Amino acid sequence: MRINIAHIKNAAMGWDIDVNVQADAGQQIFQVRVKVNGFPEINDTPGDNVGSWEQQLLQKGVFPGDNDVEVIVNDQNGDESRAQQRWS
Repeated sequence: MRINIAHIKNAAMGWDIDVNVQADAGQQIFQVRVKVNGFPEINDTPGDNVGSWEQQLLQKGVFPGDNDVEVIVNDQNGDESRAQQRWS
């Protein structure tokens, strides 16, 4: 699995966070969980035969301050992939 996390300052408050997951050959995305600063934001089971998944979270985290996004993805076999991004 390839997991990409991007963040950009939201003009109103917090951050806009974009999460993109691409399955490798022979894999399917079964479940995606996203936590922002330790709090669950997304728990999605997108369905059968999903090879890519993307979601944007608006006005999350804190500005100024430390932020942490963790993405946990399970494939159709239950194998887990993780990515984490931290910034202040």
